[in-house]
Amino acid sequence: MICKMSKAAFACGLILIFSSALAQNTPPLRGVKTVQVDPTVVSDPKKVKEEAAPNLVQDSLKNAFRSANIELGDSAPIRAHIVLDEFSSGSMAKRFWVGMGAGRSTVTCQLIVQDAAGKELAKTKIHVRGNLVWSPYQGNNTQRRQAVSSFEQRLLEEIEKMK
Repeated sequence: MICKMSKAAFACGLILIFSSALAQNTPPLRGVKTVQVDPTVVSDPKKVKEEAAPNLVQDSLKNAFRSANIELGDSAPIRAHIVLDEFSSGSMAKRFWVGMGAGRSTVTCQLIVQDAAGKELAKTKIHVRGNLVWSPYQGNNTQRRQAVSSFEQRLLEEIEKMK
């Protein structure tokens, strides 16, 4: 049996299908004014070689949201946090003796965005390494600052994509 449908009913059906498909692809931070930043989760403590790393990463996330013109709040409808997989200041000895990028600082993590109920809205993997400047004599503090600065910039880029 063949069903006949009016053109208006057919058009209405198409609009409903496309609008529901578009609603599913809505960026998770579109129209969001305030975000709650939760503490950093360390997935493997053996790979996080700095005691202050979780706080540094959380501060970078807060700074990235501020730079994206999103305020921070305690009970916001959207929550975000970092799952820190690896954080290293690098090794000056490796930079000196091995060269070619060995011993650079590293930050590897996942940016998680959730609604107030804890439902995951977005998950993005981020991997950043410290810059290679002209000298292998860069101290670990300089490498760590470069990695955190690059990390914060990368967070901002990912947040902007989610808006």
